Amino acid sequence: MVEIPAGCLDDDPGIRPMRHIFAASRAPWYDISDNLPRVDAYPPGNDSPVIDWPDRRSKKPGILHGSCLCGAVEYEVSTPIRVTRNCHCSRCRKARAAAHTTNGFTETAGLTFTRGDELVRNYKVPDARTFTHSFCGKCGGALLNPRSDRSFVAIPLGSLDDDPGVKAVDHIFTDYKAVWFDISDDLPQLPEGPDQSPAALFKDG
Repeated sequence: MVEIPAGCLDDDPGIRPMRHIFAASRAPWYDISDNLPRVDAYPPGNDSPVIDWPDRRSKKPGILHGSCLCGAVEYEVSTPIRVTRNCHCSRCRKARAAAHTTNGFTETAGLTFTRGDELVRNYKVPDARTFTHSFCGKCGGALLNPRSDRSFVAIPLGSLDDDPGVKAVDHIFTDYKAVWFDISDDLPQLPEGPDQSPAALFKDG
């Protein structure tokens, strides 16, 4: 048996998601809004052991902690997340191997790498103006990409260990969403990008 991350597929696989697994561990910023069955851990018939995950939450009030999959890279965010969006563009889907990414935007000045910043790798899509996928060089876990020419940074919310206290406000680039994924919530759906870019939100440029 081979498990295929559906976000990597270019074609319609002809099947759709059947259930949510590990629903008890879902991110606090993500609401399950469809009617698919949910199980707290592995699906029925899978007796694999559930290994306790280390608690990486911040011990500092007002500070969000984030990390990669292996924990070699860690960061802290001290500034509030201004806006959070679900992006369905094909680049985000490929980068996350998922239906979409959920990014939160905050001031770059509030970001501090506390461990492993030398392990962060960046892949700039050749034909993209700015799109860059950042990840841990050891485990491949998605990370953020601070840039010296911008006052803001996009945080993949899946890399956070704490509850940011915010949720997505909309779905963007829905004209390019995965055919196997149905948007079942009531958030606004924007066929292309948002009306206001992060640069405008943070008064860049």
